[in-house]
Amino acid sequence: MCGRYTFNLTWQDLVNLYRLTLPEEKPERLKENFNVAPTHVMPILRPHGNGREIAMAGWGLIPFWLKPEQLAKQPYSTINARSDRILTAPTYRESFKQRRCVVPATGWYEWQKVTAKTKKPFHFAPNSKPFGFAGVYDVWKGDGGPGITSFSIVTTDAAPSTSSYHDRMPVILEEDQFDDWMRSPPEIAAQIMKPYGGAIDVWEVGSDVGNVRNNRPDLMERVALTA
Repeated sequence: MCGRYTFNLTWQDLVNLYRLTLPEEKPERLKENFNVAPTHVMPILRPHGNGREIAMAGWGLIPFWLKPEQLAKQPYSTINARSDRILTAPTYRESFKQRRCVVPATGWYEWQKVTAKTKKPFHFAPNSKPFGFAGVYDVWKGDGGPGITSFSIVTTDAAPSTSSYHDRMPVILEEDQFDDWMRSPPEIAAQIMKPYGGAIDVWEVGSDVGNVRNNRPDLMERVALTA
């Protein structure tokens, strides 16, 4: 599962690290986010001709076929698309075939169960720079308007380095996988949905990250170890 992540990148970081060709100017709603939560509008990287573009999209995929009256009361969460179901699930299968994207990020949060009533939050950050989460997106136009772009992060089984914290993790893409994920036929893309094999830094963070209203750089800081 991936229910929170971090995006500690500037517009110039995105342009340089992800080799953008569009847009030429910073999107109006783009900003750093140290506690990205569902429904937040965040950047996604997608193909555009022979290049790459950034589009702003809401986290929580709205499938194109959803009826307007269903929009406000989706019966299940769509922030994550499981790799073992994405090829067949009605919500995601068309997006997986035609609309795969990369979700730029600098890490993600996960909560480790300590006791029946206690969990500790941790921040996870792959050593590879840049990296991104494998994602799928859709554009909903059920109300006849300009459309709502939204996305879901693909998850898979946890890597050995993270399995003690949670049994699932986002699919991590390194730079040389970006175009393969976004542009390859579905059968090739399906082979990429595996636990991450690279090094991942993990550290405990403070409990303030649990409140989605909190959004500060210090949320990512390590909790000081006490003797």
